[in-house]
Amino acid sequence: MSCSGCVQGRTMLAVVVATISVLSGCVTVGHRAIQSSRTDYNMALRQTEDEQLLLNLVRLRYRDRPFFLEATALNTQFSYVSSADGSIGFGSGVPTAVGVGGKVAFEETPTVTYIPLQGADYVTRIMSAVPIETMVLLDSSGWSTERVLRVCVQRMNDLDNASRAGGPTPLEAPEFETFVRAARLLRELELQGGVEGAKRRVGGNTEVVLSFSPAVRDTPAFGEFTRLLELDPAADAFVLSPRPDSGGDTRISLRPRSFAGVLYFLSQAVEVPQADVEAGRVTVTRDADGNVFDWTRVTAGLMRIRSNGSPPANAAVAVQYRGSWFFIDDSDLDSKSTFSMLAQLYSLQAGGSAGLTPVLTLPVGN
Repeated sequence: MSCSGCVQGRTMLAVVVATISVLSGCVTVGHRAIQSSRTDYNMALRQTEDEQLLLNLVRLRYRDRPFFLEATALNTQFSYVSSADGSIGFGSGVPTAVGVGGKVAFEETPTVTYIPLQGADYVTRIMSAVPIETMVLLDSSGWSTERVLRVCVQRMNDLDNASRAGGPTPLEAPEFETFVRAARLLRELELQGGVEGAKRRVGGNTEVVLSFSPAVRDTPAFGEFTRLLELDPAADAFVLSPRPDSGGDTRISLRPRSFAGVLYFLSQAVEVPQADVEAGRVTVTRDADGNVFDWTRVTAGLMRIRSNGSPPANAAVAVQYRGSWFFIDDSDLDSKSTFSMLAQLYSLQAGGSAGLTPVLTLPVGN
């Protein structure tokens, strides 16, 4: 072969190698697509779930109907088309220019399936009472006993926890102070390591029992707790019962809220713009003297949902509704904790319902 032929051969080989390199670049598209999209979809789904939950709290404060859409499936298809070309320019039989070109067209097509929450699933998740077992699970998962009781329970023995706030905002001021005091005492005893919850079988039934250690039974907190609930101070264990009017001596009657009741209760934490109050768009609660009742007395330490006329700058979650922005401030740790527990409670209320977990499918074959 002539020298010029060798040069031409080597040049052609270089063009082929370069072209293959361009085409082979698509091999890494698959795993890169998964790396970027999984996180993006995770964040998007969580954000929209939070926004839906906040929106329904605001709706209830205005006595508007709540509505839930469930994301039942998320599918996304990745596709790409690649092409490459090479060129060689010759002058007097000798290669003078070599060109390599290529392109990769990458496209993602997501499909999200939503269904409204209704029928049996709506009854199970929204209208059914929160089981005592769920409260114990939340407590054992690290949530504050006080937070769980104040959010999920409307009555403990004869102590009322703003029970009428488990529906549309009432006209009359609620009772709540003694209940909150009892919940805080139980939390105090728990922090001392003196409270333990357990299940036991009695006949054909399962009971949840709170046991108190000897170390805390001699404390003023235990004495006050048993006095407020009219319990036997000599007892070392008390059965938690969901039946009303079954409390006293060695039984603590817990009357739980439904999840709808929990939402209504926490909706009292929505700070409504004054213009909407004056226009009569929300219920104004008054005390026995006719003064406007401040609902922050009930929801303090649990939730605060602020409002603003413009998009908030420091929001953990925000929605726009009726011309205003409603949000939870990112530095309000109590509100963020309660909101997170609320989302967890919503998931737990699903129980054994099928078809409510979003599925992410990523076909990314080369």
